[in-house]
Amino acid sequence: MVVSLPPPDVPPADPSISPPQHPNNHLRKLGAPCNAELPITAAFGLIARQRGWKQGSKTWKRNWTACMNDEYDRLIGYRAANLATWQELCVKVGLNDSFKSINQCKKALALVHVNLVDLLDCWDSDYTPTRFRGKKALAAYTEETHKFFGRDIAKQDKVLRVLLRKLL
Repeated sequence: MVVSLPPPDVPPADPSISPPQHPNNHLRKLGAPCNAELPITAAFGLIARQRGWKQGSKTWKRNWTACMNDEYDRLIGYRAANLATWQELCVKVGLNDSFKSINQCKKALALVHVNLVDLLDCWDSDYTPTRFRGKKALAAYTEETHKFFGRDIAKQDKVLRVLLRKLL
């Protein structure tokens, strides 16, 4: 004997309350749902699969670059001239010394090899991006994972220029 249960008492959705929007401007334009648990690369991957973009295609690269640039601007770029931002960046890459100036931060960061996309993925979490021993290891990882950050944009930015490494 099968007994059907009444539907749960779920109040109807309030049409005046819209669901939260994705904080990344580019992903919001593409209609990505907001999921705070999802790193930016995973959110982009979902949209890319939904739209049928082949990794490495012109469309994929153009949208990847726009997405990563928007994420950088949202998290770091808008406040780059500030000592507190530089200190936060040092902590995010695992440098826990107390740096007293932007120059000290820059000198310390110049010796760090991290993938910039991983840094963005980890920014709003308790995770630290992987630090590589040298440019070769970073280059191999970046090539393998396709986690490239646009060089033209990175060269123009004070913060990114310090972390930028010529890999290829």
